[in-house]
Amino acid sequence: MYEFVDINELPGTESVPAEAVKYNGTWLDTTVPGFRTLNVSGRELLTKEVREKSIPGIDGNTYLGRDVPSRIITVRYALTAPTALMFRERYNKLMSILNAEQVQVIFNDEPDKYFIGTAIGGENPDPGRLSVVGEIEIYCSDPYKYSTTEKSSPINGNTLTITNAGTVPASVRYEIKLNQENGYLGIASEHGAMEFGKREEANGQTYQQTEYLLGLPDFIAAPDDKTSKDAMHPVYGTKGTLTTRSHIGRTYLTLGSVGTLVGNANGGMRTVNLKADSNGNATAANWDIYMHLIMWASVMGQTGEMSVSVVTADGKLIAGCNWYKTDMSGNTGAYEIIVYNPDGKDTDLMKGKILRTWTYQTDHRHELNPWYGDWGHCMMRKEGSKFTFFYWGAYYTFIVPEAANLVAAKVQISCKAWRASNGKNLYIHGFDAFDFRKMGVSKWRDVPNRFRPNSTLTIDGETTNFLVNGMWRPEEEVLGTEYFKVPPGDTEIKLVTSSWYDGTITGNAYIRERWL
Repeated sequence: MYEFVDINELPGTESVPAEAVKYNGTWLDTTVPGFRTLNVSGRELLTKEVREKSIPGIDGNTYLGRDVPSRIITVRYALTAPTALMFRERYNKLMSILNAEQVQVIFNDEPDKYFIGTAIGGENPDPGRLSVVGEIEIYCSDPYKYSTTEKSSPINGNTLTITNAGTVPASVRYEIKLNQENGYLGIASEHGAMEFGKREEANGQTYQQTEYLLGLPDFIAAPDDKTSKDAMHPVYGTKGTLTTRSHIGRTYLTLGSVGTLVGNANGGMRTVNLKADSNGNATAANWDIYMHLIMWASVMGQTGEMSVSVVTADGKLIAGCNWYKTDMSGNTGAYEIIVYNPDGKDTDLMKGKILRTWTYQTDHRHELNPWYGDWGHCMMRKEGSKFTFFYWGAYYTFIVPEAANLVAAKVQISCKAWRASNGKNLYIHGFDAFDFRKMGVSKWRDVPNRFRPNSTLTIDGETTNFLVNGMWRPEEEVLGTEYFKVPPGDTEIKLVTSSWYDGTITGNAYIRERWL
């Protein structure tokens, strides 16, 4: 005996037609008793609609492009039942399944692909029968069918290739992980480019800071320099010593012993090299010095001299301050501010160029003497060719181009006796504060960037959204970004990060292939 077998049916525990319909996750042929798919139409290639424009006076039309219209898929089916009541129950069950809108529609002969559709009606079955044939129309505003699974392409570096086995371009979703801070991400191909963040965002910034390199304790701890020349007064003697001495609650570095008499002034000098800054550089092109000092004669006719000299490594005087009293009968002292003199010689009494001289009384009264007690403040500063000095409540600035490029390497402090005074020296002259600070030390600091280490950057081409760690960040999208699709075949993609980024780029690119 022979048995008829439909070759369009698939073998299994239940006989299911090849074009059986799965609507919103439910197979109609196995869920609705008595339902059977007979055939399906409307899944075939659609005729594209041409967009054109007619221009009077010109033959033919201007081609503007073509569009793929929506489609209607028609499912022809049979529904049977042994009784009228059961027929109505089965029909109601079918309608309840088809009531869902914009759902996946899958056919048994292409289980790896789906349409997005909505059942909108169809041919009504003949009334009053227990075995009918009818039609279901499924409207697909999106005419394409899609793969049920996404295809993944691994990202490991700055390039990747995406292979689209579909017949039309597909949107791409990128899930990119960067293991270090980053400020910018670009994704480019021959089909377009996307940019997020800030292309020129820096990983850090360079800034300038002032650093303390030298203080009075360094001079107090230093030995007397009896062999070097005084850079300001190369013919004065430095064979004596400096010492510390207390006066009205302050401790001063002052004259100790005069030593061997040389020239017009003799005494002690200490030369201290600058300490290295935080970059390891023991010189200073620009600097600022604060000093507190005293110059006081207890009786008329006392004399003396003291100076501070900022000096290059090879002994050139860059700038300095000089205090002296040579008045052996009265009480008049002088203060000089001095800078580099390219014509200065080692035979000169003053090797530097004197910018200005002030006189005052070496008294204990403030209105007469700026260098006594709590008010003995002084400063000098170099900023390129600009030199600034302080005297008695005012600042004085000078531009000295020839000294602009001189670099400080050491500082000299000296206190001397005047040769002709015959031991009638100032009661006290010296320093109880001295701070040398280097200006413009270049430093670098890290700047937190917009994309933190190990952040996941999501670029969703379907929704045209950019997310960081799952959070929508539209403000990071650079104007002009185009969420390009990848056409059928192979597409090479390039990934670009901040120029300073040297970490890894990993992740995946996902596409859902589609067909017409």
